[in-house]
Amino acid sequence: MKNNLKALMILIMIGQSAIAQEKPSSDLFRGWSQPFSYQQMIVPFGLEISFHKTTHLLFASPIRYVDLGSNNLIAGKAKQAENVLRIKAKKEHFTAETNLTVICEDGSFYTFNVKYADEPEKLNIDMNEAIMKDARKHPNKQTVLFRELAGESPRLVDLIMESIYRNNRTRIHHIGSKKASIQFRLKGLYVEKGLLYFHTALKNRSSVPFEVDFIIFKIVDKKLLKKTAMQEKQLQPVRVYHSLGQIQGKSKEHSVFCLGKITLPNDKLLVVDVFEKNGGRHQTFQLENKDLIQVETIEKLQLRWN
Repeated sequence: MKNNLKALMILIMIGQSAIAQEKPSSDLFRGWSQPFSYQQMIVPFGLEISFHKTTHLLFASPIRYVDLGSNNLIAGKAKQAENVLRIKAKKEHFTAETNLTVICEDGSFYTFNVKYADEPEKLNIDMNEAIMKDARKHPNKQTVLFRELAGESPRLVDLIMESIYRNNRTRIHHIGSKKASIQFRLKGLYVEKGLLYFHTALKNRSSVPFEVDFIIFKIVDKKLLKKTAMQEKQLQPVRVYHSLGQIQGKSKEHSVFCLGKITLPNDKLLVVDVFEKNGGRHQTFQLENKDLIQVETIEKLQLRWN
């Protein structure tokens, strides 16, 4: 009897030990969860704000999303400055620490712990250097993915566009438009993970400045190209590098446009139009399916990460 009781106690102790080993050591959610490691954390910046003064944060890219941790904060993008966020306290001397989150167009993710201070030590803060040092070592760290980029890292997309622009190579010589002393042409066409990169150039041979009103990418039916616009399908670029404004007389500029996946049947054309503001020097060029098939891969392009 004693031996049976002893054996039963041993079995109970073994069972309790096994349960203890299976059960996570964390006390979060009654112990049935595991804690994050510090390597998994995005460490927040410390930020002081005031009721009497405005704090400005300067980011490397336009701001896409802002979340305020409490109604003690007031924040908004500065007028005509998409990459500047201004922040103030909604009331004086609030005591509870709160937080602030910012996501930018380049996919960068910023988080801040915010507290009140009558006289903040830092009022105007440049966030570029604060995060780019780490980004150069880990390009995809703290990167938010956007649907329109088909899951590609926004930083990599921006890097590809910048590299195309800086290399400024002419890969295509037969696609373009030239009239009224204005030349608009396609210099190169590249592809990476379904995203298409159009490298275009606009040259003004006249003495009169050419001010760009807008540029349109559209797919049209070959048969209806000159008859109607009803069959047009406009394509919106998901990214633009060096957007064109005004091209002075006797000068030239170039840009890079990133578009999503394009399928072009043999009976369709991809048309690219550039319109002059308050002017009639409209330029256009066309691409066929055979032009898209010959697109270059980014592998042949030397990327530059500064």
